[in-house]
Amino acid sequence: MRWAALFTDKTEGAAEIRAEHTADHQAYLRKYKGKIVLAGAMRAQEGGSPVGGLWIFEAETKAEVEKIIAEDPFQIHGLRATTTINVWGTAPGYEDVAIAPR
Repeated sequence: MRWAALFTDKTEGAAEIRAEHTADHQAYLRKYKGKIVLAGAMRAQEGGSPVGGLWIFEAETKAEVEKIIAEDPFQIHGLRATTTINVWGTAPGYEDVAIAPR
């Protein structure tokens, strides 16, 4: 089953948290590559500072997704203001589209 996790970052102190924990966050993402099939920061404009993130998971349960997210250094160190997790389905006509590296 696919899940989408949408994160928004807090506004105060976000840049400092990102700077201090980015290397650990990236190592964490590599650890879960395969469960997290697509991940990236979201920005209000191209080249702007990150304001959150969007991840797509392949996981059996929401509890599994929540457990993985709880281990993220950005989550542990308080970067995330909100986290929303939803089941993500495929729109009609997109059943043949696979998520793959470019």
